[in-house]
Amino acid sequence: MEAFVRAVIPRIAADAAIAGVDPRTFELQVRLHLPALSRKALTGWPADRVYDAVRTQALVRAAEIRVGLEDAAFDAHTSLLLGVEKVRRDLTLVRADGSVGRLWFGAVDPWAGHRVQARLHYLRCERADTVMQFGLFLEGARMPLTYLAFSPCDRRYMLDVLNALGVPARPGRVLVLTRVHGLPGIPANLMSLTIGRAVREIKARGTTDLVVTAFNPMLGFNGASFRAAGFTAFASCPVTYSYDAAGFFQTRRTATGATPQRLTTPDNILMARGVTRTARRRLATAARPLRTVPRETYERREPARFGEPDPGDAAWVRRVIGYRGLLQDVWSTETAAPLYVGDGDPQGSGRGQCGVASVWLARRLHADHGMVPLYCVGSVTFATGAHPDVPHHCWIEVGDPRDPRRVIIDLTADQAADSPGPIVFARYTDLLVQGIRYTPLFRQRLDELPADRVWRRFLTLSDLVDRHGTGHAADTGRRDHSRPATA
Repeated sequence: MEAFVRAVIPRIAADAAIAGVDPRTFELQVRLHLPALSRKALTGWPADRVYDAVRTQALVRAAEIRVGLEDAAFDAHTSLLLGVEKVRRDLTLVRADGSVGRLWFGAVDPWAGHRVQARLHYLRCERADTVMQFGLFLEGARMPLTYLAFSPCDRRYMLDVLNALGVPARPGRVLVLTRVHGLPGIPANLMSLTIGRAVREIKARGTTDLVVTAFNPMLGFNGASFRAAGFTAFASCPVTYSYDAAGFFQTRRTATGATPQRLTTPDNILMARGVTRTARRRLATAARPLRTVPRETYERREPARFGEPDPGDAAWVRRVIGYRGLLQDVWSTETAAPLYVGDGDPQGSGRGQCGVASVWLARRLHADHGMVPLYCVGSVTFATGAHPDVPHHCWIEVGDPRDPRRVIIDLTADQAADSPGPIVFARYTDLLVQGIRYTPLFRQRLDELPADRVWRRFLTLSDLVDRHGTGHAADTGRRDHSRPATA
């Protein structure tokens, strides 16, 4: 792999100029698509022939990144970095002419995080389960110079390896740093500064013991920024490369019906940083060398924890009522489905909000409770005829789709006039007894939702929830809303 990359450096530089990106950005796309080829091709073909086999995919994706970078650089005010010689640990900018400026650290808005993950990051794929996003900003900027995204750890093998090393890793107490991005031309130490600040913020929230991440040697990464920010390598783990019909890379979480890699590739290196003092001490004394995650364990995709919401549990009923209250306070024409905009519905009405509410709830249950909800689109019918049917509706299910006792949660059951109540929270069989049938036309996993047309409206809703409050007020059950009609 490295010998091939060295042989085609001049072509990478030339094509990077054509695409309008720096050579490293283009090289990443070349490396990302090489596993689509066989070992025989990589070692037996001339280097130019190998390069030509992945050149089109690299050019297209690099050009798309360039379009996103132009807008991002403008919104990040990168022109203010001109003349900056260094950035101090207190985030002071020192310029060659002696003038100083400041960066500030903060949360990244959902719309900005979407732009980074879907358009700027080399994977060009958004993680639907992102729960925290941080970055460093220049004064007055809407986009960050650096960006970090964190998701709950939903892979059991990561927790198992850490626990085997004597590092306590409990479900719900481990975050994964899934996306790292910096705009071209930023000072070299900004990324490690951003990671350090983010870990401090996570520690202040008191809900996390460990942060886990990974770097990919095959893509030319060496983990230097992570090590500078205090991360320790603890295991190696397989990587999956998949490609769509046109040969473009797809992530493991989003690949459906994709062509698998043909090339045997080196493992990722898993790293961890303790957030609490105990976790840091245990990591420092953990046994070496690195543990290895077997491919069969990696392929099983066992979730970090199991569970489902219980309609018979009063605490869960209060929680679901709180979710509805939190959302209805920010529903608007911006978050409503286009068909319902202009209907004159009152503020807080569930009409047209079923899609965004269901996406929000799926993310929330996954992030807070480790559940694996399914986003459903279909119809709701009433056998008694007491209420009008809803021919197009969205809700979530938790549990095996074949299990008649799977849980249905519908935060916008008042989508239709004369609905039995604003919320449905019940098991499928219990609803059938009441003459209520939820029939999905299709179901989608959380990882598939960023490609759905509802996602943009969901980002608006998520932004409004964050601005309205913490986004976690629903768990308190303090809001006074009516009890679910079918709980």
